[in-house]
Amino acid sequence: MKNLIQVSVLLSVFILTCGKANAQWGIGGAIKRGVERAVEKEAEEQVEKAIDKAFEDTEKEHQKGEEEAVKAINRLDSAIYANEMATLQVPDVEIPQVENTPYTPSESEWTFFAMKKGSVQTFAAKDDKGKITAQTRNTITNIVGSKNAFAIDYQSEMLDSEGKPLTGGNGQPMVFNFRVVVKDHLMYLDLKSMFAAMEGLEGVQASGTAMTIPNNLSVGQALPDASAKIKIGFINCTAAMTECKVIAEESVTTEAGTFRCYKILQKVNSSAMGVKIEGTTLTWYAKGIGAVKTETFDKKGKVIQTQEMIGNN
Repeated sequence: MKNLIQVSVLLSVFILTCGKANAQWGIGGAIKRGVERAVEKEAEEQVEKAIDKAFEDTEKEHQKGEEEAVKAINRLDSAIYANEMATLQVPDVEIPQVENTPYTPSESEWTFFAMKKGSVQTFAAKDDKGKITAQTRNTITNIVGSKNAFAIDYQSEMLDSEGKPLTGGNGQPMVFNFRVVVKDHLMYLDLKSMFAAMEGLEGVQASGTAMTIPNNLSVGQALPDASAKIKIGFINCTAAMTECKVIAEESVTTEAGTFRCYKILQKVNSSAMGVKIEGTTLTWYAKGIGAVKTETFDKKGKVIQTQEMIGNN
């Protein structure tokens, strides 16, 4: 289960980075919730049973021990992955190239994500009881390109519930650097490079379609569907967001301040390690800031997780 936990942590970076850059927060959140659910008892039992059965089958059929058991597990996972992919068609996305020159977007160019070099935003993940379970601190280290296409470089630090840095297996702080490219209001995140940064994870396959958020939103406006798929070893994650719609314009107050936001409702379907989740998300976006708050509901309408900004400097 080590890789599941690693991926869950890295997905926190994915969610919060995309939350600032585009409506991809919902996709990242859906995938992360799938991974988290996969780490829970039910999914652990499913994986353990599959492993046990694989070992038993290979011992009886081939008597080749662990090597054949691993092959059997891979075959089992391939079948699960093929089934998931059959219901989620996600085209590969080519990340646009940008000029490597400093660029400062003017206020008139601002859209619904952070746009200033040096901006530091801290986010808290809360459980259904409002207890903080983890934090992430994101810093924009550089912006390059031009008006037509520009790239935002991020440094994300993973923190515990009290805001103290988390460390990886090597004892070093969990800090990740990656880039988001924005062209025509569409956000592109290099998922493969992002996940390859996690020590020990190989064979990363990732693709997806980001969700477009225009510079100007209006209540009642429908937004395009979005989806993503990630495969790391035997860990498979998929998510699709549909029926996205702007349902309100309102002020939202968090520890980071009060922001005038557009409220977007999305239907979410995700899967990780064969565990499927259906639900909805409500996300509040502020212009020039990004996703200020996201509430995730299960299919019965119960809040199961909240992500909100607690610092914005």
